[in-house]
Amino acid sequence: MRRLNELEVAQLLRSDTVARLATVDGDGFPHVTPIWFLWDNGRFLLTSYAGRPHLRRAAENSRVGLVIDVEQPLRADGERPNKQIRVIGDATVAEDPEGLWTARIRTKYLGPDTPAVPAERRLITVVPRRIVAIASV
Repeated sequence: MRRLNELEVAQLLRSDTVARLATVDGDGFPHVTPIWFLWDNGRFLLTSYAGRPHLRRAAENSRVGLVIDVEQPLRADGERPNKQIRVIGDATVAEDPEGLWTARIRTKYLGPDTPAVPAERRLITVVPRRIVAIASV
C-alpha cells in the first residue's frame, strides 16, 4: 500500500466515480448505498430523493462513512491495482434549495446539458473527521 499524492486525490475526487455511503441503522448494522457526490470546500455533498432510507439513517445517526475507489484492469501479473479514498465523518441532511446542489452533481456525472430532476431531493453534507487516500500498489 502507498498513500495517494495530491494530484491522484484531486483526480479521484473530480472523477465521475460513484461513492458508497455507509449509514448505521437503529440496531447498529451498516447499510451501504451507491451515490453520486461532489467535493466542495473540504466537504462531500450528495443528494438523494426525499424519503430514501439512507436519509433517515443519516439524520438519526450522523456518523457515516464514504468510499470512493477505482480499480484498474487486470495486469499480466494477476493484479488489479486500485486507488481509494476512505472517509469517516459527520452528516447533516437538509433541503436542496431550488435543486442547486443536485444540478451541480448531475452536471459532474452527466454533463452540462442534463435536464433537471423534477422530484424533491435532499442534500447530504458530510464533513470528514478522517480521510485515508491509498493505492494498492
